Amino acid sequence: MSVLQGLLATSTRRVVAVASFAVLLLTAPFLYFAFTLYPFWVNDPNTFVPGSSVVSGDRLVGFNDSHYPSADGQSDQSILEESDSDAFALHPNDHIFRKPQTIRMAWDVTMEERAPDGVKKMVYLINGQFPGPTIEARSGDELVINVYNSISNGDNDGISIHWHGLSMKGANHMDGVVGLTQCAIGPSENFTYQFRIDESQSGTFWYHAHAGLQRADGLFGGLVVHKPTDPGMESDLSTYQYETEKLLLVGDWYHQQADAVFNWYQDSRHYGKEPAPDSFLINGEGSFNCSAAVKARPVLCHSVPKPSIRLADTDRVRVRVVNTGVSSGLTLSISQGAMSLITVDGGNPVGNTPIAAVMGVLYPGERMDIILDNSLHENTQGHSGIRHLGRETELTFALDGENMQIENYALTRIQSFPLVWNERPMGTSWRETKVKPSPTSHILLSEVSGLPATSSSNFPEKPMETSVLYTAMQIRSSFHNRPVGIVNHTSWMIEDPKGKPLLALDPKDWAKATKQPSSIQSLHVPWYQQSGDNRWIDLVLNNMDDKGHPFHLHGYEFYVLAVQSTTQFGGYNPFDAASVDQAGPVNVLNPLRKDTVYVPRRGYAILRFPLNNDGLWLLHCHVLLHQAAGMGMVLRIGEIDLDAKHSASTMCNR
Repeated sequence: MSVLQGLLATSTRRVVAVASFAVLLLTAPFLYFAFTLYPFWVNDPNTFVPGSSVVSGDRLVGFNDSHYPSADGQSDQSILEESDSDAFALHPNDHIFRKPQTIRMAWDVTMEERAPDGVKKMVYLINGQFPGPTIEARSGDELVINVYNSISNGDNDGISIHWHGLSMKGANHMDGVVGLTQCAIGPSENFTYQFRIDESQSGTFWYHAHAGLQRADGLFGGLVVHKPTDPGMESDLSTYQYETEKLLLVGDWYHQQADAVFNWYQDSRHYGKEPAPDSFLINGEGSFNCSAAVKARPVLCHSVPKPSIRLADTDRVRVRVVNTGVSSGLTLSISQGAMSLITVDGGNPVGNTPIAAVMGVLYPGERMDIILDNSLHENTQGHSGIRHLGRETELTFALDGENMQIENYALTRIQSFPLVWNERPMGTSWRETKVKPSPTSHILLSEVSGLPATSSSNFPEKPMETSVLYTAMQIRSSFHNRPVGIVNHTSWMIEDPKGKPLLALDPKDWAKATKQPSSIQSLHVPWYQQSGDNRWIDLVLNNMDDKGHPFHLHGYEFYVLAVQSTTQFGGYNPFDAASVDQAGPVNVLNPLRKDTVYVPRRGYAILRFPLNNDGLWLLHCHVLLHQAAGMGMVLRIGEIDLDAKHSASTMCNR
């Protein structure tokens, strides 16, 4: 119709108008095909990449599309039905009672145009999906995942996958960090990640790219490790008294490609101020107000309805929340009712916390598991047989504004999503409403404690050694007045993503594989030579910056003894008496266990853990812009495994 109106507006002759209308009618079927059916036809993922159709082993998972055959070459009906209903509904009962097994997957990574919130951009896909396939496993399972790089458009410097939160014991070379543990998987190349999940690990994890800025353009997905038990024995379902589980991958979203966002951030005219995100996604979906788009930065946008969060109609649901964002922390609230926090960063349990209506802040890389209780609310029946929790109940996510010094007026920083409970089976009655407790107003995740540390480990009263690190974002004239991240006067920047990683090189050659933003800087890799279960360390992270930073340590979980802001410039140094006098309290009774910790501006964190996982492990800020600007440091623990070194070297010699 808009074409016809344009023709009428530019023509004053009726003959032309009638003729144009006739042409439009004749071409309408072709236009319909071109704009609606053709994109699906050309993007048909029915063709497997070379070798990926040969998949064997105990289980084949990860294909939520009917185009992908199962191990026997037939379409997997159960997987298809799951995809059609809810790809982010989890299945603990399929995993907690079985024996450990090998899970084999074949991933084809492509990049195609998508509009997750109504705005088109190029997005990374795994087997045609964004986010990528959800991995469900149990402790002790072996994962064998073949990743094929089929990206054929744009700059393709290669890809990799990191398994965020998994200890990767005995598999340092499978940690997925380009430049450190592997070289990038180049175009038309593949690499098989093979490792066993530690028997002691269970909970909410995720995987994401660790090459360049690809995570910001969608190369990530969920990874849930269920805690096994025996039939009739206590399980997470009985301990926390829930019936079903749901995964929520939530985070900020940029409409420009990540490289363009980073180039803007690196422009000296912007003084190191982070660009604010444009939107917000939950499980790969959002809703952007097209009329709010900035005229100076036009986008291809069409309005899409706000996605709802669908939950199984049971009394209590475990919701596993992952902040997959680039730069922003999240605060979660429920409009009616309450939530209870049970674990953080994997399966690390929290101490007794009250029921709350608001929880936060959850920073990039962090996870939290909460219980939503359906029985605490009024039973109401909505339209089309779908029941809503309470009346117009919503989950609201608020993006933290700390890294938004330059405001984006197109961004809706606080967004609410309706909770929709799936229809109950025919012939069942509604549950009786229970008495609703009064929730506390707010749970601050930074103030949550864990279980008594001595109850489940050989947690020592004092560490055997202490290491102090200082970190900041700085504007360096020697780096053309661009922002650069430093940790103890070193930056983590790789020279060539396709070159040999540090793991494959002798230590004397490590500096050649990396680059520093200044000639006065050099690569520094602290070496903690003595390792073992009884070799405990206190790692002190001092944040000298005027912004907070969520730091993630690969290969380890740690006890958070303290997180404090300090009024004294210079941070906290346990070897400096004056600094110690200014320090806050240290919790050695019930510290929280985590793998990602937020260090506040001008503040510090004290982390205690045993040096029991030899290898090269990256410690870095999980704000992706800061990480890409160099805010990271490699820690060398114990001795490097020669087999891992050989594997890393062999990969890059293909």
